[in-house]
Amino acid sequence: MRSVVVALLITLAAPVSAADKNEDKARDAAVAFLKAVKAKDSDAVLKASAAPFIYRDGDKPAVLKDEAALKAWLKDRLEEIKDADKVPTTVDKLAPFADIKAKIGDEAARKMIEDVIGKDGFVAYVAADGKTLPILVRIKDGKAIVVGLAR
Repeated sequence: MRSVVVALLITLAAPVSAADKNEDKARDAAVAFLKAVKAKDSDAVLKASAAPFIYRDGDKPAVLKDEAALKAWLKDRLEEIKDADKVPTTVDKLAPFADIKAKIGDEAARKMIEDVIGKDGFVAYVAADGKTLPILVRIKDGKAIVVGLAR
């Protein structure tokens, strides 16, 4: 009887630990991205991110489809940073995209975001200059990578 209880506990705990691992990976990916941005290291920022990459262009989401476009866009964003010391390097909150996607009212935008972040992705929230910055992290093949942000 005791072995049945132990086996049941291990079976029930396995999915939670896998989800926790993905959450940890997503948090680590967002922090690595932030640290690279703080250092204004374009190579490290590019290494911590991947195309397709979604960002806000005015009021609408837009997608950078390849690495060359992402590299140019990131370079421009890094040049806009006036005081790198103000760039945070911690994640305030992390949420599975599945938990928040219903809050995206525009169906086309929600689909565009989901196509980039995937069903298992996470949104890391970071406080910067009195605003909340969402960082989108995709989990694919056991790896986490930043694939978008809303600035």
